[in-house]
Amino acid sequence: MTFDLPTDRRTLLRLSAIAVAAGLAPIMASSQEEAEKEPAPTPYPQPSVDARFPAEIAPGVFVLPDRRIPLVPNIGIIVGTERMLVVDCGLGIDSAEAVLDAAQRLAPGREIVLTLTHAHPEHGFGAQVFAPDARIFYNAAQAEHLMRAGPGLLEGFRAGVLPPEHQVLLDGIRITPPSETYDSAEARIDLGGREVVLRSVGLAHSPGDQIIEVPDVGVLFAGDLIEERIYPIVPYFPPLIGAEDIDLPTWRSALVAIEGSAPSIIVPGHGALGSIELAQSVDGYLAALEDVAASGSDMEVMVAEMRRRYPTWEQPNYIPPALQYLTR
Repeated sequence: MTFDLPTDRRTLLRLSAIAVAAGLAPIMASSQEEAEKEPAPTPYPQPSVDARFPAEIAPGVFVLPDRRIPLVPNIGIIVGTERMLVVDCGLGIDSAEAVLDAAQRLAPGREIVLTLTHAHPEHGFGAQVFAPDARIFYNAAQAEHLMRAGPGLLEGFRAGVLPPEHQVLLDGIRITPPSETYDSAEARIDLGGREVVLRSVGLAHSPGDQIIEVPDVGVLFAGDLIEERIYPIVPYFPPLIGAEDIDLPTWRSALVAIEGSAPSIIVPGHGALGSIELAQSVDGYLAALEDVAASGSDMEVMVAEMRRRYPTWEQPNYIPPALQYLTR
């Protein structure tokens, strides 16, 4: 992967580029027969954000990397002269407190604005930590989805996603509404000497997906519209997440728009930083899914075909729900 960047920045990107974490839990088998075929889930580290080493990927733009840990997203901190924008805050109170502390250390005295790429628990269920002192700003569709589906997602993650030893991370969580929303295609935030653009995608990977652009340095935060080196998560996990909360055509249109905007750096929801090749790879995968799903083959045959086409990608447990969504 090649970036048109100075050598020191390229080195920094390599150091801060981390592979993909899963956005949701291991897949539950739909039948006893399928359950017997599935390998035992692999234990994973506690999904807490490590905020000790922010990586400055462009002037005044920092990433707290996911460190290859499932349920830990890449988190952004974008600093202006008057305020800063925090993009996602992690799962649980401890992670959000670590993110808030890192932001305050990076830019003391600035007003803080928190936004989310989308309303899935690992990206924003610690938002209550920011509520006393920060402006929380989501798009209207994201806010509606959070308040409608948030309680169920919270209990679903506790009961069926997190292993017992990690369920404590959700203790004390309150579904926290934003202090302000926008109901248009985009919103602009003046951070002081720098403008950030929030673009509402609509219903794609989830209701109210949004991308966050930092135009002066060509950085784009994509959330889970883009993963790197992982089978992208089409989160069809009924009854926790149903088909009505996913739309692949809109998702693919958003990827095309991202490619057209030609950002210098894309920060995926989980995984290593890159550029438009990340959007192209996810779009190609979604197209391949549609092609394979249309074959009418048995699930086992279709999964094997997807693995044949993308042999080096991780987390193949996300292939079946994607195919189930398309063949339902």
